[in-house]
Amino acid sequence: MKNNFISSIWEFDNSTEKRYSIHEIFRWYGKLPQFLVRRLIDMYSEENDTILANFSGSGTVLIESYLSNRNCVGIDAHPLSLLICKVKTNNFFPTDEKFIKKIQNKVFPDELYFEFKDCKKWFHKKSLIQIEGILQEICKIKNEKEKQFYQLCLARIIRDGSKVDSRCVNHIVVDNHKKEIDVVCSFIESVREVGLIIKDFSKNHSNSTTKIFNGDTRNLIGFEDESFDLVISHPPYANAVLYYNIYSLVSTILGDSYEEIKNNDISSSSFNKYLEDMKQVISENYRLLKSKKYACIIIGDIRKNSEIMTALPDLVNYGKLIGFRLKDIFIWKLVGKAGMSLARRGNHIDHNYIIIFQKP
Repeated sequence: MKNNFISSIWEFDNSTEKRYSIHEIFRWYGKLPQFLVRRLIDMYSEENDTILANFSGSGTVLIESYLSNRNCVGIDAHPLSLLICKVKTNNFFPTDEKFIKKIQNKVFPDELYFEFKDCKKWFHKKSLIQIEGILQEICKIKNEKEKQFYQLCLARIIRDGSKVDSRCVNHIVVDNHKKEIDVVCSFIESVREVGLIIKDFSKNHSNSTTKIFNGDTRNLIGFEDESFDLVISHPPYANAVLYYNIYSLVSTILGDSYEEIKNNDISSSSFNKYLEDMKQVISENYRLLKSKKYACIIIGDIRKNSEIMTALPDLVNYGKLIGFRLKDIFIWKLVGKAGMSLARRGNHIDHNYIIIFQKP
């Protein structure tokens, strides 16, 4: 571990480190800063090591592992997360505008291709017809990487093309004053933008491998004991960000089940259930880690009824109970504000914890 003196308080505002725009191709709420991940990888692993990102989210650990010449396995249960991670790591971008021209020349019908619950509440009819029509053309593509590329380009504009209030995060509501966008133009712009970003990122070369799987981080069947040199876990924070709800319209359009996504989200139940689930995750981290290697867990506090709720002591004590050594705890100071406002009898939560465990 390259761990010379380093402050226990981590800040990343106005960082001078190199930024990679591929991290920004899809807005994923609560994602890790690339600089934080880069630091963890540099401190707790070596080149050619294999890293497990067991809450892969928008793929930050996968990308930074690739750039650092580390192999990486990404696991997530959310279909949209898996799509984002695959597109970021597929290294596919269109070399011509054949598909764009097909969409530009497409004649859209007057009626919806298919209807779903409250579809007319969330979308202007013309916008939804165009979204569904574009998706219909995407589904005809036989090359899987190409299909995934265009699916993500469409997913990027669905929320903008809906009536969802742009200020909403967890609980989406209708904004009846929101202007209707030109879906076709927005989609084409999305395709060109994502294509340029991936083309630029493809200039980076690495000998590492990246694999992505749909899986339950509490029970990673199929992975042998002591398979990884580093685990970086960034779980959702117990109902702080409701991923199953934020991306519900995108998931519905892409054909994924809202109920299944919600049931697979470990943060969607009670706080006590969340703690029990996270203990299972830590047990899996211990099983999968090689001896002398490290597990990094990034976790935050939440508020409920103005009272602070923290998972930190439970997770630290459990990790030590099953055999981990507690090597360090860092405080990651957030730049933005989180948590309840003062008007709701709660101070802003502007810190997260980074727990560093080592397997003996």
